[in-house]
Amino acid sequence: MKKFSYPHKIFLALLAVMLVVFILSSVSFAPTKLMSDADLSDVDGQALFSIVQFINATYSLSNTGGALAPGTGSQNIIRLNLGLDVQMFGLAKSQKLGYYDDGSHGSGWDIDQTNLSMGSADHTTSPLTMNGVYLEFGFDNINNNATRVLNYIDVGTMHASGKITATINTINTLASNNGTGQNNGVLLRATGSGTRTIHFSNEVLSFLFATKYRYTDNSGNGTNVSGIFMKLPNYNTNNTT
Repeated sequence: MKKFSYPHKIFLALLAVMLVVFILSSVSFAPTKLMSDADLSDVDGQALFSIVQFINATYSLSNTGGALAPGTGSQNIIRLNLGLDVQMFGLAKSQKLGYYDDGSHGSGWDIDQTNLSMGSADHTTSPLTMNGVYLEFGFDNINNNATRVLNYIDVGTMHASGKITATINTINTLASNNGTGQNNGVLLRATGSGTRTIHFSNEVLSFLFATKYRYTDNSGNGTNVSGIFMKLPNYNTNNTT
């Protein structure tokens, strides 16, 4: 059983709308008047999305200086940059993802949170914002139909601001602050007592679905992981509003 949270539903709905707009906008009509060079120079436009491919790659994950970070352990990485900015308030009674036996904790959820709140407590000011939403896929042998493997899907943003509050029953976390948790910021089905609030200040927020993934923290330390994870800047007990 899987239950998808409010932000997942928003993202999927927005992605569907964008695909419809893209399809409709691709229909061509014969022009009734040729545009001059002057007319063309007055036209402004913005790309709906861009697609970037990285090969065997070290590539830029930094949101501050464009520094290169070690690759994710996949030979080929396809990133769809949606150019999408999202502001949201949300409240979900329960969020559960990834129920199975992980080999070390027995059967259970990778992510199990209750009373999940996004944005300020009053839900009228300070929304959770995500700028530059992306969808990324990691492959091995992408050009070989017989041996091609999809290693992971990562969806989110490198530029989140605001906060998320929840009662965390269990969570898989990849925390960019390597002082958080164990194994260079990797927490496996960690439990948190009481309510926790995570604050974002132009930082990473994404969901990772992986059978094979190499996670590297801000200090360059790497850990091989598999499962469903939330990428967060930290994991703390700050319960202030």
